[in-house]
Amino acid sequence: MLRLCYAALFGLSYAVSQKPLLSETTDDFRVLRSSHAPDYSVHIKRQNDSICAAGSPQYTGWLDIGHKHLFFWYFESQNDPANDPLTLWMTGGPGDSSMLGLFQEVGPCLVNEHGNGTYYNPWGWSRNSSLLFVDQPVDVGFSFVDEGHENEIPRDSQEAAVDMHRFLQLFISDVFPHKLDAPVHLSGESYAGHYIPYLAAQIVQQNKLYPNEPQVRLQSCLVGNGFMSPRDTTYGYWETLCTTNPGVAEPVFNKTRCDIMAANMPRCMDVYETCVNNPDPAICHAALAVCYDGILGWYENESHAGGRNRFDITAPCEVDEVCYAQAARVEQYLNSPAVWDALLPPKQIKEFQLEAASVVRAFDSTSDGMTSTSELVAFLLANQVHFLAYQGNLDLACNTAGTLRWAHSLSWKGQVEFNSKAMRAWTSVVAGKAESVGTAKEVKVHVGDADTASRFAIVTVDGAGHLLPQDRPDVAFDMLTRWIMGAPFG
Repeated sequence: MLRLCYAALFGLSYAVSQKPLLSETTDDFRVLRSSHAPDYSVHIKRQNDSICAAGSPQYTGWLDIGHKHLFFWYFESQNDPANDPLTLWMTGGPGDSSMLGLFQEVGPCLVNEHGNGTYYNPWGWSRNSSLLFVDQPVDVGFSFVDEGHENEIPRDSQEAAVDMHRFLQLFISDVFPHKLDAPVHLSGESYAGHYIPYLAAQIVQQNKLYPNEPQVRLQSCLVGNGFMSPRDTTYGYWETLCTTNPGVAEPVFNKTRCDIMAANMPRCMDVYETCVNNPDPAICHAALAVCYDGILGWYENESHAGGRNRFDITAPCEVDEVCYAQAARVEQYLNSPAVWDALLPPKQIKEFQLEAASVVRAFDSTSDGMTSTSELVAFLLANQVHFLAYQGNLDLACNTAGTLRWAHSLSWKGQVEFNSKAMRAWTSVVAGKAESVGTAKEVKVHVGDADTASRFAIVTVDGAGHLLPQDRPDVAFDMLTRWIMGAPFG
């Protein structure tokens, strides 16, 4: 059942500000309070290019909601900031900082190989969209909660969505009001497959419930290698490891392992179904244990530094957990004196960490990650919010096979047309030459009396893993541009 009943509890009552909280001429750190929402304030500072040569104006700061403080880094579009859309990026986890997305994947600057500086990213997503990164849920990265209020850390994706909706309302109405009428796109990867559908549904509900409040003009969602349906992702492990479908010359696993996984799959699917029907943390943790022992663990137990890489089945794992040494360089850079002198973090922040253990524990306590968000996707499509699921085919953790499985089982008006279509090659320009880079299919379906058709697409990219924009940055930028411009794949 959709957990949208909370939406009505969190309406905000303030009118749209006519002037921005932010002075357009200041380069100094300022603390500004909203006259419409007394519990809200913004700590904001315009940045120069010393720590990120962005090619456009950039701002950092914290949005304060009571005892919660959400860190953001905002880049105006390099193209037409007055008219280009606003794209929000959220990295997954749960508990991972969105600074990974900024400095390792889609930001206008990327951390160098030494972890002591940045360089311009020619495929950054701020080339044709204003780009906003937020460390969320609160307590992730540079975000924090006041001491003694740790119980306010969100415990699931719905609670996190409430905070992020509040953030977006204030951001577009008071801080950057020229974005009030801009189309908004929600983007992210991995556990953003939970964050994004919940936030999008919260926005849709709140826009309807409170039409006189600032409206977040949500146009679409872009989820990369998203953790949408744990059951389908687990099912996809066999196809990813036991066939050549991901684009590998030989299957990763031998026949013996594949036979064991296949034999264990029915039991795993049954216990997942029990968890879905009875979402009690104890039941869901027990279900996960069954599936881990029978299926997931055959690969996961070998995924460590020097071992297998769950995020790219063709690459070695360089470091424990995240597998990519570049992530450690991002953390190193964000703890450097130059960055701290520029950002001016509050005294409550002692150190920047890529992962917040407090958020991991909070989400684990509710088994948020054992739920599927596919019903929310159907809800969004029924409300004219476009949805793109894009996939690097070499990823195991959030594999293409699992994404196709939940997409084909999605119950909405466009299901029959979508399922009847075959995945077809799509072409991108790589190094100045047109090249087939993966497969795609999409539908546009009018739902109800709406004038606008809802667009649903699956796009895959060969030679890329979990971090598609890192592995194929030019293709990822082309994909984003086509999507926000309404251009087809193919």
